[in-house]
Amino acid sequence: MMNHLLQVNNLQTAFKTDKGMQTVVHGISFHVDKGEIVGIVGESGCGKSVTSLSIMRLLHDTPGKITGGQVNYNDYDLLRLPESSMKGYRGKELAMIFQEPMTSLNPVLKIGKQLREPIQLHLKMSKADAAEHAVKVLESVGIPRAKDIMDEYPHQLSGGMRQRVMIAMAISCKPSLLIADEPTTALDVTIQAQILSLMKEIQKENDMGILMITHDLGVVAEVCNRVIVMYAGRVVEETTVELLFENPKHPYTKGLIASVPKIGSGSKRLHSIPGTVPSPTNMPTGCKFAPRCKDVMDFCHTEEPGLIEEDGHSCRCWLYQDQRQGAMTE
Repeated sequence: MMNHLLQVNNLQTAFKTDKGMQTVVHGISFHVDKGEIVGIVGESGCGKSVTSLSIMRLLHDTPGKITGGQVNYNDYDLLRLPESSMKGYRGKELAMIFQEPMTSLNPVLKIGKQLREPIQLHLKMSKADAAEHAVKVLESVGIPRAKDIMDEYPHQLSGGMRQRVMIAMAISCKPSLLIADEPTTALDVTIQAQILSLMKEIQKENDMGILMITHDLGVVAEVCNRVIVMYAGRVVEETTVELLFENPKHPYTKGLIASVPKIGSGSKRLHSIPGTVPSPTNMPTGCKFAPRCKDVMDFCHTEEPGLIEEDGHSCRCWLYQDQRQGAMTE
């Protein structure tokens, strides 16, 4: 059996609400291999970011709590490690690029200090050596006048430059696994393309695994090897990027792909999926996508399908359930 760089098994995360603990990540399982880019895609509220924060165990300042499952990194279950040991993994073995660099970078600390700290902590360098290393990392992500940038504050940089600083911070200790949570959000299309190209280059140079969290199927098509589609805290489809676009199976995936604007389509109206992602406090019975699905059948409202796999393509939908294969419930 292959040893994956990251293996997530039956991960469950719940949040405290006025109605008690409500599960928002429902027993999801997936893996990331070394040198592979895996995308997690879905609408806002599907559980993508909560999944990434759960993997990194960064739910301290939220009402969230991991309630079950395993997160195995190089055969170590990160969920069983004491926090003191987990701190040694964050930044060195596993690093994360957050959605909004303006809120992720400390506004009152210079860029140099924010870059030096993890380098000094994890690589045991002196302040001077860490500063020299930080400049080289900034230059490696395409930042001009890197030495000057070290003495500037986040607000003095553009959005694209701040995102490059976040990437530099994430790769400064050469982690084996990088989690990128919406790394191109709020950036214009030209800067988005530059950031995605940069991440692909870094991934190839360091042979790292990347978990890419996004709602943008264009990003998935551009950089990912495999893709996981999430809905209502569940994996509803998983396959290679090529198969996903050639032969999407789940009605939700088909809706997402149809919603991407197409040049020259001749249609004046953009396709949209009716309805919204259900609230964790008001989940429908049966298939969670049933209220929005154009292919819905009567029993979809009463019984939830399992996740089944055939020829490397997994799908959670009654349209593809086969009693001879059996359902693999997560």
